[in-house]
Amino acid sequence: MTLLLLLLIPVLAACGLQLLPAASPWVRRTALAASLAQLVTGVLAWRLPPPDVSLSWLPKLGLRLDLGLDGLSLPLVLLAALITAMAVLATPLEQQRARLFYGLLLATNVGLMGAFLARNALLFVLAYELILIPTTLLVAIWGGERRAGAAIRFLVYGAVSGIALLTAVLAFGWLNPGGLDFSFAALASHQIAPDQQRILLALVLLAFGLKLPMVPLHGWQPLTYSQAPTPVAMLLSGAVSKLGAYGLLRFGIGFLPDAWSDWSAWIAAIGAVSAIYGALNAIAQLDMRRLVAYSSLGHMGFLLLALAAATPLSLQGVMAQILAHGLIIALLFCLVGLVETKTGTAQIPELSGLLNAQRGLPFTMGLMLLALMAAAGVPGQAGFVAELLVFEGSWVAYPIPTLVCLISSGFTAVYAVRLFNRVGFGRLDNAKANWVSTSWMERAPALVLTALVVAAGIWPTLLTGLSEGATAPLALRSSEAVTVIASAAPLSPSQLSA
Repeated sequence: MTLLLLLLIPVLAACGLQLLPAASPWVRRTALAASLAQLVTGVLAWRLPPPDVSLSWLPKLGLRLDLGLDGLSLPLVLLAALITAMAVLATPLEQQRARLFYGLLLATNVGLMGAFLARNALLFVLAYELILIPTTLLVAIWGGERRAGAAIRFLVYGAVSGIALLTAVLAFGWLNPGGLDFSFAALASHQIAPDQQRILLALVLLAFGLKLPMVPLHGWQPLTYSQAPTPVAMLLSGAVSKLGAYGLLRFGIGFLPDAWSDWSAWIAAIGAVSAIYGALNAIAQLDMRRLVAYSSLGHMGFLLLALAAATPLSLQGVMAQILAHGLIIALLFCLVGLVETKTGTAQIPELSGLLNAQRGLPFTMGLMLLALMAAAGVPGQAGFVAELLVFEGSWVAYPIPTLVCLISSGFTAVYAVRLFNRVGFGRLDNAKANWVSTSWMERAPALVLTALVVAAGIWPTLLTGLSEGATAPLALRSSEAVTVIASAAPLSPSQLSA
């Protein structure tokens, strides 16, 4: 029942919103109550693990309502519920067309929950595709000046991703010698020929590489993130994009381990390129939203590197990076949205002196400093824990891509310092500096996310404790074995003489 509640709460709330008066304050209150209730339900599912749900739906198509939680999906369920609640809380009180806006946010949440809870690949595809419709509408209706182009680009890239995933999943089912069975258990146990695995992995990489995204499949991301309204940008970057990493872990490593091992060197190289590309582009940006968007792209490169290494430690780093990045990027977009709301711009050259105690936004900028430190991997923040696990776990398998990612992590500090120095310090423009300070209600989502980022940095078990048992069996190489091979590589004098 608990697993069904995680899906039913947002569904019922989204439907109930449409029965309320358009200008009623209960529209926002209902959406917030539903998202918080879902978060509480997720915590209960963590503390009291519920039994799996398995109901017949369309047996002739191999589609069953199979729902369950494990160490891979539970952390992401909690993350999606939390980011949804914070996105609702970050929405302005005077939100236009509030019933539709909150209804689409909750519909996106339904898709996320369905995907993370699914134990049937075809059910996963349905939930995966469900997310595309409400998110596109959210960008197209409430986005910035270039929202039409951003929504179209997002829709096209998302449609290609969905088609590739559906093709791969149908092929999984057709290749199953036991009949049309899309259950995760059947797909994990089915032995697929090497040539077929490579074709399927190409489709999986295309589908989830577009969602993550990774270079060169990132064309939708900077524009969409910069044009999306703040709550939508928080949800897209903090939760929806994490479906890409989850899919690569579940489908790529879990179902196609042989092909993944064959292609892992190329995947690591793509991760390194993504990391450098994202960091260098972030340094060059003059718009805070685009800077945060490119920084997110760079951190997705770390995820690809850890996935490619597939050691027990690097896979722990994958889950830690997913959670840490989800919190940090949602926090950054929340704070950038606050600055933009109060000052009327997100252009870095037009802002300065926001740390001014009398007429600036010192509290918001103080939180932004913590968020930028976390993004740069400063010790004591969640980002440091995740990056340490990623680099430590990946070094033994792919030292050169890991070194490239380490360099890109240094560039992260460059754009973080550049942004804060230009926006926080300097003189206020007397003609513009008449801003109203942020209220505690406006600060609430940023405060919650900041507290979690700091708590996870101090107590790393918050990032790794739930998933360690689930990632270890997926490891494709042993850290110790790789180390032995590396140390045994030089030839002995006798071998040289021979």
